[in-house]
Amino acid sequence: MRILLLCHGLPPDSVGGVEQHVDGLAKALVLAGHAVEIFARGNLPGTPQGDTVTVGDPNANPRITRAAYRWEQVRDLETIYTSPPMAAALQRFLQARSAAGVRFDVAHVHHLTGMSTDALAVLHDARVPTVLTLHDYWLFCPRGQMFHKREERCETATIARCGECLQATFPWWLNEQTRDAQVASVHARALRALALPQCLVVPSARAIPPFVELGVPADRFVVVENGVDVERLATLPPAAGGPGPLRVGYFGTVMPSKGLHVLLDAIEALPRGLVQLRIHGNVVPYHGDETYASRCLQRLRPGSGVTYFGPYGLDELPKLLADIDVLAAPALWHEAFGLTVREALAAARPVLVSRVGGLQDAVQDGVQGLVLPPGDVPAWTAALRGLATAPQRVASMARSARVRARGFAAMAADVVAVYQTAIARRELTMGSAGTAGRAT
Repeated sequence: MRILLLCHGLPPDSVGGVEQHVDGLAKALVLAGHAVEIFARGNLPGTPQGDTVTVGDPNANPRITRAAYRWEQVRDLETIYTSPPMAAALQRFLQARSAAGVRFDVAHVHHLTGMSTDALAVLHDARVPTVLTLHDYWLFCPRGQMFHKREERCETATIARCGECLQATFPWWLNEQTRDAQVASVHARALRALALPQCLVVPSARAIPPFVELGVPADRFVVVENGVDVERLATLPPAAGGPGPLRVGYFGTVMPSKGLHVLLDAIEALPRGLVQLRIHGNVVPYHGDETYASRCLQRLRPGSGVTYFGPYGLDELPKLLADIDVLAAPALWHEAFGLTVREALAAARPVLVSRVGGLQDAVQDGVQGLVLPPGDVPAWTAALRGLATAPQRVASMARSARVRARGFAAMAADVVAVYQTAIARRELTMGSAGTAGRAT
């Protein structure tokens, strides 16, 4: 097949979990014999917003096109989601590729922040069968994670609760008189967008309920667990555990929804020297709020056993994982997947995860790690103490970890099956004249 992948970023410029997923998927699809193109947002300083640039060899597989977008002139909730320059850029791209004799069998859309939700309508109008993977809840939650401004997990998206949260997040855009109407517009836009793709994919079935509560039929979803680069991490020897302090790693952005403060509280409750915590990740404002990072990092004192190492590059990951015994993911939100957790398992590192969202699907509790109540400091303290005083248990869990890791090739095979379903559904509704054609 000839496959078009769309994403809001791509390594090496952007290395978030979704971007790494798209990069790995593209490479696996190429290895499986498919022709792949990627249409991704890029900052591209000096390039007018909406202009596109082909990156590298235009005959490469995958072929990469970046469209410039820097969130200029974002003035309200509407313009968070819709960007006429980006929608027009995608339309011009499809027209140019069509003029060059290229017809895409399927488009696979990933995150649309900075890409415009109108991209789905552009693909629909171009009659390209479309698959949309929902990596989080951004389509109906501008904060992305269904995590309230009060640092509370949301189970459903209601207009009243969303309005309160979004007014606190964006007080310059929302007030008590207008907020309900704006939230209702966000939710309605999400439903219109979600109705366009032929298939909706989620990495975990646990991500489905909020969309169903919003009004999306449950039978529209298919679960495809994401893959990770298992080959790159397969050579690391399993964590042995001991002697000395238990080396715990936290990998990810320092933000409230990821629960680093829970881990810090748990470690402070332990005797000094029993556990060391190594924090790797970005420190960025969380929707404009810089107080959380300050609250966490100001607790890093000499002798505490906690060290912040800053952001890391993808090439550094194997070495950083080799330097820990256990990875901790104390998330408080309904995270759909949890990339670093799966990477740790691929590196034969046990994991401690919250019993929330898709993280709890990563391990068998007590076999490859521990599944703990989110936000429960005593439970996390007890778990850390137990592993720190039983290195043989760490070693046993490490030996079992890799069986829970899934590679990109297996994921790509499942995704191709979804593509075939999307193509069949488009042909059923449009007839043979409405398909996007076949690769030439």
